[in-house]
Amino acid sequence: MTTTVLRTHRLSAADWNQWAASFPPVAVSPAESALFQQAATPHPGMTAIDLACGTGQWTRQLASWGITVTGYDFSDEALGQAQAAAPREGLSYALWDIVADPIPGLLAPGSLDMVTCRYGLPYLEPGRLLTDVGRWLKPDGVFSALVRVTPDPDRDDATERKAHDSAPVDPASFDLGLTEAHLSDIGAGWARHEVHHLDHRLRMIVLSGYGSPPPQQPPPVNSTMPAGLKPPGQVLDDGSPARPVAQAAFSAAVGHAHGDPAGMYPAGAHACAAQA
Repeated sequence: MTTTVLRTHRLSAADWNQWAASFPPVAVSPAESALFQQAATPHPGMTAIDLACGTGQWTRQLASWGITVTGYDFSDEALGQAQAAAPREGLSYALWDIVADPIPGLLAPGSLDMVTCRYGLPYLEPGRLLTDVGRWLKPDGVFSALVRVTPDPDRDDATERKAHDSAPVDPASFDLGLTEAHLSDIGAGWARHEVHHLDHRLRMIVLSGYGSPPPQQPPPVNSTMPAGLKPPGQVLDDGSPARPVAQAAFSAAVGHAHGDPAGMYPAGAHACAAQA
């Protein structure tokens, strides 16, 4: 696979202070909340951090699920708004330049259940960041990032030039996204890599199992089966995708193929029978 070059975008804390003071934050939608609950299964008692948290919209959402969470950002204006918004137990904020500053001592290896980043990934250094995130997470921990998708990779050039001139910041610089190719590349080295479509322009990346091999596809089952039938997740012997069938239907089909018209193999026995 060809790895797409991903350049990140550096805006100053002063730029983000101006943004936080001038524009309303993006509220968490019910669809975003529901998708995250389905994909990442948050629950009370977890410990999390929210990177590039801004005014704390998503940090407060995590806390509302009973998660102990710290939001990190390098805009003191944004953090001031976050701290004033809705203080509650288990919710805190801290000033941190994620790209330039040393990693806070509290982020010890294997200490977190969840790391999130809402709209901030294009401004960070995803390759290096995700290596650190992989260390901070527990073995079953989850990383999730909400990102905008942009079809124009050349947009990177204009934003990078801004860092070297004194012109006012283009408002589009605060609305950066990643290309679909970038989304495919992010997550190398993680066993689970999912990209969920929230709408036509928003994607939710979900990663887990850093440093673990991806799950292996089950080998084809060698049995006399009706054409195109295989258990869920398997492929046909010629490499073509199998038609998905429910487990009960698969068990019945195997039973019939081996002389049991009712398909009444005991639980767990059908796979052995199919490979006999």
